[in-house]
Amino acid sequence: MKETRNKLYYGWFIAAVAFWGYFLSTGTGFYAFNAFLEPLCDARGWTRTDLNLALVIGTAFGFSSQYVYGTILMKSGVRILMVCGSLVAGLSFIFIARVESLWQFYLFYSLLFIGNGAYGGIVAGTAVNNWFVDKRGKAMGISTAGMSLSGAVLPLAALLLIQHTGIETAALCIGLVMIAFGPLAWIIVKDWPEDMGLAPDGLPTAAPAYAAGQLQIHVPPPASDQSQWPLTRLIRSDVFWKIGLAFGLLMIGTVGVMSQLKPRFTDIGFSHLTAMLMMSGAALVGAAGKYTWGMMCDRFNPGRVAILMTVTHILGLSLGLIKNSTAALIIFIPVFGFAMGGIMSTFPVIVATIFGRKNFASVLRYISFFLILQMFGYLIAGRSFDLTGSYDAAYAIFIGLDFAAVLLLFSLRK
Repeated sequence: MKETRNKLYYGWFIAAVAFWGYFLSTGTGFYAFNAFLEPLCDARGWTRTDLNLALVIGTAFGFSSQYVYGTILMKSGVRILMVCGSLVAGLSFIFIARVESLWQFYLFYSLLFIGNGAYGGIVAGTAVNNWFVDKRGKAMGISTAGMSLSGAVLPLAALLLIQHTGIETAALCIGLVMIAFGPLAWIIVKDWPEDMGLAPDGLPTAAPAYAAGQLQIHVPPPASDQSQWPLTRLIRSDVFWKIGLAFGLLMIGTVGVMSQLKPRFTDIGFSHLTAMLMMSGAALVGAAGKYTWGMMCDRFNPGRVAILMTVTHILGLSLGLIKNSTAALIIFIPVFGFAMGGIMSTFPVIVATIFGRKNFASVLRYISFFLILQMFGYLIAGRSFDLTGSYDAAYAIFIGLDFAAVLLLFSLRK
């Protein structure tokens, strides 16, 4: 296939599909919780801690499955995972609004996380990584912006659907959209630019070679290349532990805040709609943050960018602790939103930069296990509210964890 100068590089279509994968997987498994939390508590008689436990269990299953998906990616590619994942996740989302007992709710929420991980997470990240090198930060920023943009759109849409149609119909509408993502991904996604006679980043490349009248189709790197960082070598690397722990600690505070930011605003006196709009505003700023922090990783040392992002994260959480100050609350939304947006755009860039493009899926399937730590964010937030009637204690804990993350990032060798 011959590439022309004015033709849009196909990798940007891959980034667009990854964007929607991140949008739906993060939005339905995480942000939509803001809209369904209080209605489900009222309808079923469950507590916030009860529902937060579903997030904890789902997170454990979801991130544990990333190892499996990383292994499958090395053998069969992205498309089949995206199709199967969207189907499982879509059906699970439909059923979580229809169950009457907690164990059933936990079961389908776990399946939701498992399904979402098959078209978001490591799968969407690998799809983008395979197509970019020099523009990896920008591409990751664009695609992972779907995570935060989902927080600006899906909870508000879910709230309006719940108010006008009820919990079950709202879940049905969203679930059908999730299922429809699979066929779209199957049509558009290609695993490697070399499959289409292209080079990463859209750089000029020689015409594809032919052998015996057949086009030489690129295949993923052999296992010998992808095992340059086997688990035995990774666990002996302090960089592996420091990066994993730092981003795991950062995610504890991020999910603990964002999963219940709308209820927090409601608790301090705002109407349901106003509180949801405020939460959506923070998520929208997060989308801009993902793109900006990702772009910065292309121009500066990604480790130093992550340190600056973490310090900003601490500042945002500190603003959230200031009592009876409208100004502090107004500043909290853009500062915290902008900082938290960069976590999941800088994380894959740092992994790919340090361990290499061809080793991305192989390494990410292991280092993603650290992100399971985020499940403590749900527990900390839920227990903080149930015991004290406030999320202040949780915010203070999150700040302490962020300081530990800063120290880990500072100690990274170049």
